[in-house]
Amino acid sequence: MSQFAGLVNLGSRVLEVLPKVGISSDAPTDRGAFLRLLHAAKRVPIHSRGAVGHSVERRTLLGVFISAFLDEVALLARGGLLRQYKSLNDDLRVVRGRLQVPRQAAVHGMRPDVISCRFDELSIDNPRNQVLRAAMAVVRPWIESVHAARRLTELSAAFDGAGLVRDAVALIDGLPPDRRALRYQAAIRWAELILRLLSPNLRSGGSAAPEMLFDMNRLFEAAIAANLKERVRPLGIDLAVQDTSHELEERDSHPAFKLKPDMVLRRNDSLAAIADTKWTAVAPGRSGRIEPEASHVYQMNAYASAFGCEDFYLIYPWNPSIDSAAPSVFHLKRRGGAPVRLNVVCVDVGSDDFPARHGSFYFLDGSV
Repeated sequence: MSQFAGLVNLGSRVLEVLPKVGISSDAPTDRGAFLRLLHAAKRVPIHSRGAVGHSVERRTLLGVFISAFLDEVALLARGGLLRQYKSLNDDLRVVRGRLQVPRQAAVHGMRPDVISCRFDELSIDNPRNQVLRAAMAVVRPWIESVHAARRLTELSAAFDGAGLVRDAVALIDGLPPDRRALRYQAAIRWAELILRLLSPNLRSGGSAAPEMLFDMNRLFEAAIAANLKERVRPLGIDLAVQDTSHELEERDSHPAFKLKPDMVLRRNDSLAAIADTKWTAVAPGRSGRIEPEASHVYQMNAYASAFGCEDFYLIYPWNPSIDSAAPSVFHLKRRGGAPVRLNVVCVDVGSDDFPARHGSFYFLDGSV
């Protein structure tokens, strides 16, 4: 569980599992770091219209997620909900659509004041609006403030015309593609996460404790890759994620032992650097430098033997214990060639732009 963070539904309570980013961090700090990583990695559509501030950090994760969901629903309501034509049968005072002759003769033959009609009506009662209404109904018991409760009530009223379905998750799985509904993507994504976590219908399935958990290794990797990609683009450097262009052996034209570094940086088709992220707490060794785990170094050495690159980076989350660490650069021996440089960089996930607090990325100054 130490490598996962998020929420677990225990029935009457939701357990909040926070990542540990430092040896003395508190819950708001850990929560803020987690939210920043989620935002940067685009794992959930959170805080698309603002940064992660102290007021957000001090709320529960569930409260933040519900608020983000309501933000997306409010955006849809202001822009107008998706409407589709729906065929209806009704007994009216005036003709609308087509007259239902068989029913009129059988049921209302002696009542000229009632006309049986079949007509098409533009309605918000469609699967996407039904999913959002179901998610709003599910979050109601978990609302944490009067302001949020009032907001939920106002938004729910806008969806009164949509049917309240029992199994909204199954409805999500069957949603057909619709270009008119592209603006619904963020709200539907939130609705799916919330329904899978909180919907009581799911508790009879195979999962005893529904959860919304994220692998911190993957989350850290995706967040750093997205951040670096934006920073190196103006320098003419391309960043590829999970590159599979090299292997340790090729026998009879069949590659073996495929390598897949987290990030490969190229400038004009020439290798500039290779980097791997590790969600691991590090500390200075006896030398005063940060000494990575041996397995991490062996992995980078394998990359060096296949890629022929000179600069390699191991990227870790920063924590206060490494403030006094010496520059951590290692020169790995390479038979038949000059040593390669392995740089240890620690980034501060407690800041929105993920600055390097230990070590540096040489390619960012344009020298690579």
